[in-house]
Amino acid sequence: MGKWYSDFLYKYKSGISHEFLFHFNIRDYMDNYRNIDRYIYEEFIKPRNFAIVAFYDISRGLTFLDQGMEREFNIITSNNAADYMHSLPSRIFPYIDKALKNTRMALFIDHVEKIIPSGDIGSMTMEERIALIWLSEWSTNSKISAVGSAIFMLADNIADVSKEILKSSYKVEPVLVELPVEEERLRYIEYLLRDRSVKTDISMDEFAKLSSGLSRKAIKDIKLRAEAEGVPISFEFIKEKKHSVLKKEYGDVLEFIYPEIGFEDIGGMDKAKNYLIKNVVEPIRKGDLRRVPMGILLCGPSGTGKTLLVNALAKTSGFNCVKIDMSRILGQYVGESEKNFKKCLLGAQSQQPVIVFVDEIDTTFRRGDSGDSGVSRNIFSEFLQFTGNTNNRGKVIFIAATNRPDLLDPALKRAGRFDKKIPILLPEEEERAEIFRIMIRKYGFETDITDFTPFARMTENYTGAEIEIVVRKAYEIANEDEKSGEFITADILEEAIKRCRPSTQQVEYMTELALKECDDLDLIPEKYRQRKSTDM
Repeated sequence: MGKWYSDFLYKYKSGISHEFLFHFNIRDYMDNYRNIDRYIYEEFIKPRNFAIVAFYDISRGLTFLDQGMEREFNIITSNNAADYMHSLPSRIFPYIDKALKNTRMALFIDHVEKIIPSGDIGSMTMEERIALIWLSEWSTNSKISAVGSAIFMLADNIADVSKEILKSSYKVEPVLVELPVEEERLRYIEYLLRDRSVKTDISMDEFAKLSSGLSRKAIKDIKLRAEAEGVPISFEFIKEKKHSVLKKEYGDVLEFIYPEIGFEDIGGMDKAKNYLIKNVVEPIRKGDLRRVPMGILLCGPSGTGKTLLVNALAKTSGFNCVKIDMSRILGQYVGESEKNFKKCLLGAQSQQPVIVFVDEIDTTFRRGDSGDSGVSRNIFSEFLQFTGNTNNRGKVIFIAATNRPDLLDPALKRAGRFDKKIPILLPEEEERAEIFRIMIRKYGFETDITDFTPFARMTENYTGAEIEIVVRKAYEIANEDEKSGEFITADILEEAIKRCRPSTQQVEYMTELALKECDDLDLIPEKYRQRKSTDM
């Protein structure tokens, strides 16, 4: 039994509601082979002896499970088939209303977003307003509740449905149908591969882990494609197909990150890396989610490696990683931005365990004002609600970066949201030497330099990004030197340092802000601890 079904069953049995809006992963199999309407019918409707089971959408009109139920409907409504074959709610809903109140009827309404679409109520057509009134009235009608009727509305994206129907004055209950979790995926994969019609290079457990964020139907598609192409199901095959599915589904609102470097490939930031391993990666792998912070705020000057650290964390942990890019979210039509943001959050949540990265959060999320018709305020409110949901702890890991933490709204920094602040500061001498070594290895440059300590001393106040620029400059100089022949010598590297000066503008100020924000001395490098302790 899925969480969505337990949620629905509790709300129905307790009398909270008899009208439900199922949304998100509603086109998937709910178990090994049943679609949502069949699942609800066999698990809920059939054992309770509903007299009528009917299905409605605006393209096909009203249909029934069998002819006997259709005859029962006609008797109750004193109707004939021709009258309700029309697809318009204004023609059909009055008959449905009578049946719902006089016998135990189960009504499925598919594509409800096409019947009562989102947007200002003033922009609704008369037909849409009529449908909204009927659907709203049914949710609070005592006669419908008394006879035990139930209404099941279906929508892929709840943000596409009119907000009016979800007002507290009505009793329509939304039910989120989530993507299958790892245990559910494993059961489905075992069912799917029981015939051994396709070879696998990985275990079923590994397949279940790799398929996070995919529906059962998407997993089945991977199996069928491997079978058709005559190739085994492998890590690379799943990765390729998964990327294609996720990009198609959420690529319009999310940026997917597939990093190629891990912690071993970046220099410095040892305290931050150790913290992330001990308090994020290891606890999630062990299932001890209590240790994982709700959100992590990386503070420090530009170029110190905040984004690089997040990418490396994704690679080292093996967790999914997405980036929120507001340019993909904001739309030109009323309600479009809010709808896109809801889809963005649902898309991120479906990848769990997932790292959600927000760069320059001080400019990305603000309360806003009336100048944008409340769009910024609505998105900010939605973001606060999502990041503060403790059910996401250790499943959706928000990591944000900023060089101006003083500009963040206090609500974002409170305990229970971005409650761990990690300073990412200028690298110290030993770290700079390591960065030189890693950068030369990264680009495959040839050199006879074995000790980079002298060059680390020459680059005090350089960021990691600026040291990378120095290394690339050294290669450029080496190419100009006929004697060197692309070989980076000590003299060439020293010359590159002389030609590339660090940008020290506001670095000290941003460093002070990062130190002020951090409330954990264990995360502050030794060089800065004395300065921080005098401030505390």
